[in-house]
Amino acid sequence: MIDTIAPPRPRLGRADVNTVLDSIVGEAGWLTTAQLAGLIKADGIVGDRMSDRCSPVGLWVVGALQARGVDAVGYAWVASFLVFDRARVVIGEAQISETHTLYGLECEINDGGWSRLIRQGEGDER
Repeated sequence: MIDTIAPPRPRLGRADVNTVLDSIVGEAGWLTTAQLAGLIKADGIVGDRMSDRCSPVGLWVVGALQARGVDAVGYAWVASFLVFDRARVVIGEAQISETHTLYGLECEINDGGWSRLIRQGEGDER
């Protein structure tokens, strides 16, 4: 019997958006988590811990896409990083490995670090 390997599934989204997303992910991969956190802080982004739709890291990626002309308004980050447009249609997808800076910072935030990037609850004036 011959072992078969399933072909990879097609990447979701549009090629033009995926190209920009790949560029952002690639550039972020050269940063340390501290450098990336500094960029997120400088952009004034705050989000929620343990969120697959409102973390500072994900919001920063969406902001970077918007800054490059992509009409991205949201994301979901579970198995892959999906980017959505206003109609909630997937327009981009990236696989982010556990060794990547984006993933590392996400873990550090979820583990209680980088509190300046997190909404502190009611009355937070940021």
